Amino acid sequence: MWPAAHACLICLPVPTTSPADYLLESEVIVLAREDPGSPYWLRTVKVLKGDPAGVDRDFFLEAPLQPERSPNRKREVICAYGSQGGSPKPEWAWVGAADATFTPMVEEILQHGERWKTNPDERAAFFAGHLGHRDQQVRALAHLEVARAPYDRIREFAGALAAEDLRTSLQNFRLTEWHPLYILLLAQGDEPRDHQLIAGKVRSAEESKRTLHLAAWVTAWIEIDPEAALDFVETHYLANGLREAGEIRAISRALSVHGNRGHVHLRDRIVGAYRQILRRQPGLAPGIVTDLMAWERWDLAGAIVPVVMAPPPDMNQASLLQLRAYLRKAGEVTTGNARGVGTTNPRLILVIIMLALLMAIPAGLSLRRWRAGRRREAAPRAT
Repeated sequence: MWPAAHACLICLPVPTTSPADYLLESEVIVLAREDPGSPYWLRTVKVLKGDPAGVDRDFFLEAPLQPERSPNRKREVICAYGSQGGSPKPEWAWVGAADATFTPMVEEILQHGERWKTNPDERAAFFAGHLGHRDQQVRALAHLEVARAPYDRIREFAGALAAEDLRTSLQNFRLTEWHPLYILLLAQGDEPRDHQLIAGKVRSAEESKRTLHLAAWVTAWIEIDPEAALDFVETHYLANGLREAGEIRAISRALSVHGNRGHVHLRDRIVGAYRQILRRQPGLAPGIVTDLMAWERWDLAGAIVPVVMAPPPDMNQASLLQLRAYLRKAGEVTTGNARGVGTTNPRLILVIIMLALLMAIPAGLSLRRWRAGRRREAAPRAT
């Protein structure tokens, strides 16, 4: 199995398949050319990977590569054959147009594939060196690959794009989908003007209640000035009950990124911020609990109990089970600690009792449903 990509949830909140995934995971990679007599069909010209034996070497495209009357019928494309997107049925997928720049890069990716399996960090580093490439296909692939890298890897790519290029790109609305990546890269520099820009963007967003790329701007500000950024976030966002859900969600994402792969030394303060978020937006509890369990932080059990007792209407059963699992583990750890030190702290005892009662609720409800079902089954026999 190819290792899962732990994407940076700031740069790439939605998992996206990269052309490199097709190249590395597919069974067969070929150079193909459109059939002059059948504009929607391709025929294999050269095999770049795998054994095409038993694979239909003529395959269909959703649209022709060239207009119907175009004299250029020798254009070649790179296609992959395999089970795409988790589908059990193998099929063909477009990877890119073959040219003097992209084709050599494809061959290089295939050469590195085996080494990347054991050294996945090298993959992001390889593509980081192509972020400023002139070829649009190469540049787009590099952007996607770097954006999918974990935040701690992105932090290592300072200088991959010049600061002036980053500033220019941030002013180009056509590149807005890549702005979060540019923002995080800009924060790795040491120029005061960029630090002022980042802090100013967060302050401006707070005044206008704008959420576009807010998570990236907050992440960047925490990167360069943790104390000032967290003070501002706590005062103007978390302590303000009038903030909208989208704003708090963006703040939570920024805190999570740093707590997991950024300034991990700030976890105590991040956990305190999570406590405030749970009071304002209990619907964010599942994501917060995921972090707390990874960090083995059980001190927010008391803040999770009300969420489980009165869950938001849109919270699904899987999320509730996740919250209960956190409380169950927190109860076990708290009880063990209490026994270990022989404490009689009334507050600690109260928390243990609350956790025990909460864990008993699902069992009690299940027993009631079972008894009700037995009564319904018995009713027809009695008549």
